[in-house]
Formats: sequence, structure tokens, C-alpha cells
Amino acid sequence: MVFTSPLTMKETREIAKHIPVLMDEVLDGLDLGSGKSVVDATLGGGGHTRAILQKIAPTGKLLSLDQDASAIEAFLDRANEEVLTKEALQEKRLLIRKANFSEIEEVLAEEELVPVDAIMADLGYSSDQIEDGTRGLSFQNDGPLDMRLDQERELTAKDIIMTWSLEELTRIFRDYGEEEYGYQLARDIVRIRETTAIDTTRKLAELIEEATPAAKRRLEKIHPATKVFQALRIAVNEEYERLETFLERSLRVLKPGGRLAIISFHSGEDKRVKEFFQQQAKGCICPREFPICICGLTPTIRIITRKVITPTDEEVKENPRARSAKLRIAVKI
Repeated sequence: MVFTSPLTMKETREIAKHIPVLMDEVLDGLDLGSGKSVVDATLGGGGHTRAILQKIAPTGKLLSLDQDASAIEAFLDRANEEVLTKEALQEKRLLIRKANFSEIEEVLAEEELVPVDAIMADLGYSSDQIEDGTRGLSFQNDGPLDMRLDQERELTAKDIIMTWSLEELTRIFRDYGEEEYGYQLARDIVRIRETTAIDTTRKLAELIEEATPAAKRRLEKIHPATKVFQALRIAVNEEYERLETFLERSLRVLKPGGRLAIISFHSGEDKRVKEFFQQQAKGCICPREFPICICGLTPTIRIITRKVITPTDEEVKENPRARSAKLRIAVKI
């Protein structure tokens, strides 16, 4: 077996167009070493996968998942030019599977890798995905109102915008996008779609911008459509439901002493990760007024990151998209 010298973090970042967020903090937090078995539940641009491979070489195994077939294809294309990943794929130390991270338990069982030493998930989108106008994930580039990460799924953002009721649109804008003008924006969308097809990212972004009160546009630093696009991405890809499933299943497939690291990018994601960690670390769910515990639940994890980890000013300067990232890590008891 030929084992190449490790890449530096700078070289790893330069290989992948998508700059991996909080790389050093993730690697340190997962306590990786040669021979460990790891899951990168969100392959994306492959930056974390490459770095993890270096840490667990030459005998460790890594399973990387992604529901986006194009992300996997792009990673494999690049892998042919990289000795480290090419060797790992050939020797089956690196396994790539098309699957949503909520399917982690089933995929690990199929690959006969249960249990594992560490699991990580980066809940953000890669640069390739955001900048691909045909995906419709962002209003930065005009394209079809799609937003599906898995192109085999049926529901698109256009379907939601053109067919969901006023009440349903209001709910996702408020709950998923934390948009205070959720009702007003939903009302305008319902009115306009009666005569005009809202089927591209530009049409929707312009509609929202026009419908947003001038005072809000002046005060906010972000584009008026930002929160609505976030809400639609979450709804189309069932991100919250799948995140909750992933968290529960991850604990089942981790070894005692195994570590789970999650990077989130907005408050809705981080809230769910934080609350899950807190509940699992607490154990008992009996009402406070009960003199003794009758539920019998005991803590399943110990939270390592009592204070959430965020990027340094230097990292944010290098990669502005990292500014909202939050990392939480727990170890299974």
C-alpha cells in the first residue's frame, strides 16, 4: 500500500471549490486517529471527507453520504486527480453512497460498518450547489424554481409557491424562514399567481422585494428574499424532519465513546441540534414536581461543546459563508 504524505489544510481547501467550514475544530472535536471508522453524512464539496481520510489513514474506513447525485459525481471526478482519495476508493477505505443522512442507519448496516467511532454533518450547501442556477437554490443566479437536492424527489419550490394555500405559505415563511412579514408576502404571492406563473428564482425574488415594506428594506442588510428562499429550501428537502431523524439514528450507530459533530448555519437548525443534545444529556423527562424519576431514562451523551464553536475572524475573512456556522459536538456515553 502506498500512503502519501498528508495534505495541509490549505491544500485541502484549494482542491475543493467548496471551502469546508470549521475544519480544524471538527477534526479535533471528533478525536480522530488511524484505524477509526467514520461517517461524513454530508459529502458536499468533499473538503471534510478529504481531511478525515488523512486523519484515519492508512487503515481507517470512511463512509460519505450525499442525496445530491451531482455532488457525488463532482467529487469522484476530482478524486481521479488526487492520490489520497483515489487510493482510498480503490482499497474501499472510502465508500460513497447516494443517500440522505437520515438513512445513515440503513446504509451503515448494508455496508456492515456498524458501529462507528465518529459521525459529522455539515448542514450547509456547497458552493457548487448554490452557484448552479439550474438548481434554483439561490436568487443570485436566475433559474427554475426547483430547490431539490435530490432530483428524484417530486416536490419543487415552484409547486409550493403555485399550489400551497395562504395558510401553508405563511406557516413555512414564519416557521422555517423566521420571516416577520410571512403573511403579507404569502398573501401577495397567492394574489399574483392567479394571473402570473411564478416559476423562476428571479421572478420570486423580485416579487418579494416589491412586496417588502420600504422601511424593512432599508434596515436589513440581507436581500428581502433571503428568508423566504431559506424557508422554501427547508420545505422542499424536508430538512428539519430529516435532521431530527438523523440525530436519533446517529446515536444508535455510534460506539460508546463515539463522537457526533454537527455544523449548522441558521437558528432553526442549531435550535434543533442544541435541544436534542440537551435532552439526551439530561436523560430524565419526568415533571420537576415528581419526587423521584419514574421514566427510567438516563443520559446517553455528554456535551463537549458547552459553548457553541463559531468561526474565527480569520476564517470568516477567508470564507464569508462561514460567518453563521455553529459547531456542536457530543460524545456517546
